[in-house]
Amino acid sequence: MQKLGLEIVRVAKKEKMQKLEDEMKDAIDANKEGAIFICPYCQYESKKNPKGSAKVFKNEFFKCFSCGKWRRI
Repeated sequence: MQKLGLEIVRVAKKEKMQKLEDEMKDAIDANKEGAIFICPYCQYESKKNPKGSAKVFKNEFFKCFSCGKWRRI
């Protein structure tokens, strides 16, 4: 089994965190309780509700009512 160097792991972790931050940009911007926005995972937007399908709940969690994902902001 080959072991990875510590520097490679740090770079990979930094890149992954940057990618997650880019995907969650809208959720981070709409972090007030009750805010509605477009889900960063499914990108669902209905004709009746053009704001989006994800809603922010207390304790900085959001739920998408389209794909059913719960995520912490």
